[in-house]
This record gives sequence, C-alpha cells and structure tokens, in this order.
Amino acid sequence: MRRAHFIAATALAGLIASGHALAGVLATQTLPTPLAPDMPSSLSIPMPPNVDPNAPIWVSYRTLALSAEASPTGEIVLDGSFEGVATPINASIVAFTPDSMTVSTSAGTIKQQFEAMYGQRSPQEMQTLLGAELHAAYQAANAGTGRILDGTVVKTLPALGKTEGVLLVSVERTSGLQPVGIIVTVGQGDPPAATTPADGNPESSIAYWMGRLFGAFLLLGLLYWFFVARHKR
Repeated sequence: MRRAHFIAATALAGLIASGHALAGVLATQTLPTPLAPDMPSSLSIPMPPNVDPNAPIWVSYRTLALSAEASPTGEIVLDGSFEGVATPINASIVAFTPDSMTVSTSAGTIKQQFEAMYGQRSPQEMQTLLGAELHAAYQAANAGTGRILDGTVVKTLPALGKTEGVLLVSVERTSGLQPVGIIVTVGQGDPPAATTPADGNPESSIAYWMGRLFGAFLLLGLLYWFFVARHKR
C-alpha cells in the first residue's frame, strides 16, 4: 500500500504544483479524502536540503470539504508540527469551521468535473470508495442541497535547528464537515495571505479542485486494489 500511496501522491503533486507558484515554497503535498475507507489520515513531509534550519517555517493548509446540510455546522481540526521540535499548541492546531471558509452551492459541477476527467462511476462504486458519510455529502452537494467549503489557514512554525525536518500533519477530529482534500504547502520567507485564492468564479474553482481530488482518490483506490486487495483473494 505504501507503494500505491507514493505513486498516487507523486502524480497528484504534479497536478497541484501547477496551481501553486508561491515564492519560497519548499514542499507541497496533498492528503485526499482522509476519512474514506483505507485512506491515510496523516502525512509526513520531509524538508529539502535548501531549508534554512535557523529560520521559521510557514505552513499553508488549504482544506476542501463537503457538507450534506444547507447550513453547514461542525469543524475539521488538524495538527501540524515538525518531529522533534517543541511547538506551541496555538501554532500546531489548525481549525476549520464554516464561518472561516468560503461556502458555496453547487448543482452538479463537482460531478461534471470528476466525470470529465475520470469517466462515470456507479453510485455503488462511489459509496464503496468514499464511505457512507462522504458519499452522502457528495450526492447532496451535486443535488444543490448540500454545500462545498474551501478555506486556507497559514501557521508559522519554529525553526528546525538540528532536527531532520519532517513535518507531521494529521486529521485530529471532524464533525459535520467531510474533508475532500487537504493541500499542505510549506515554505520560508514571507508567508502567503491566509485567504483562498479565487480566479474568476469561486464555485468553478472549488468544483475544479474537488473533481481533481476525487480523481486522485479513485487513483489511490485502484492502486490499492492492484497492489494489495487482489492478492488477498
């Protein structure tokens, strides 16, 4: 399964990189559908050789989520810190709530984007891959009764010092909201604004990324079946 995750993460990194041209970026990784069956809910991101061990590091967390409700409630809480580096809790804990995110209505745009790139999938297949709660939110968002949410939080973490420099990011808890993908960008220098960039129609932008992340998850599911599940039969 690790090989499957590596291949899919590498492919997804290429997709995400085209949308991130920030100066000073050291690394970018994406955690797709972390609550879906068989999917990891954490990331380990090693820093490249050019990181300055004596300078602080900023981390941008962009979270895309779905809610089955017309008026979303709940939260998504992440924890991010460098292994072996003492970090204040207010710097490591990252909380997303509907009032801190862009909330949009979508009527089929996520499904259209997904199917345009990856083809049609049966409802049964989607529920098996996504799990019951995420699939219900996916259906509601496409029907226009649910909501899609997009938010970015930027945190500044202490300098690495003599540590190896591995950023550990995990989903600590969720309620009400279903995370579709968490895009983690790490860098040094001037941190980016803690807002979600929107080019043109925000709903179209969110639907675009949602479709890509659902596709990345599908790729992971297929790789899992190829490398692991089929050998258990």
